[in-house]
Amino acid sequence: MAEHPIATEVIYEDDEIRVWNQVIEESATLPRHIHENDYFLVTVRADGPLDVKFYNGTGGALGDSIVLHPKRGDAMFIEKGHEEVAVNKGKEYRAVLVELLNST
Repeated sequence: MAEHPIATEVIYEDDEIRVWNQVIEESATLPRHIHENDYFLVTVRADGPLDVKFYNGTGGALGDSIVLHPKRGDAMFIEKGHEEVAVNKGKEYRAVLVELLNST
């Protein structure tokens, strides 16, 4: 499997955090990737569902897939370890993703 970034572009990084701008265009797919650090995800813009498929049992209690219905201002803490693909079923999705580096 080719290595893919977890979001669109790193906009800040230091020893403790890495901040990503996340844009998934209408009907676009965020390629298969692995979250190697715990992170916060804050939705900036969303109007449709995101279909997320997990691989190798990394969805845990979420199972093999989940349909998310994010709304502006939603904030989630997500533990590391998911290997996934996300498909945007709505218009442009925008978020800020903050990784906690060296999380245990």
